Amino acid sequence: MPLSDHEQRLLDEIEQALYAEDPKFASHVRSARTRSRTRRDAALCVLGGILGLGLVLVGLITTVIALSVVGFVLLVGSCGWGAQMIVNRTRGSAPPASSSTAPNAPRPGGLRSRMEERLRKRFDEQ
Repeated sequence: MPLSDHEQRLLDEIEQALYAEDPKFASHVRSARTRSRTRRDAALCVLGGILGLGLVLVGLITTVIALSVVGFVLLVGSCGWGAQMIVNRTRGSAPPASSSTAPNAPRPGGLRSRMEERLRKRFDEQ
């Protein structure tokens, strides 16, 4: 269930206060959570790939096309998920602990910031 805007703002304020108050603890908690999640996701990707490949092979041997299709979709999905994990890891998705901006703040020049700017201009014109 997604958070409301008010709840998201409160959560962002709490996170910022934690980063400002004890950046060492905040970075330790964030890195521990990220490592365990990364390991679990990597294991699921490998398991999904092996299971998908197995389903494709069993479907081909038994000539059950539906089984092969399900296996192929599972194989492609797990490979895509693994590739997305690698991309997020190389981008450095976690914000630095000493950052004074909110963790979900829009990047300058990003789509979100451009759309917000257009919306502000429309309301200013009216």
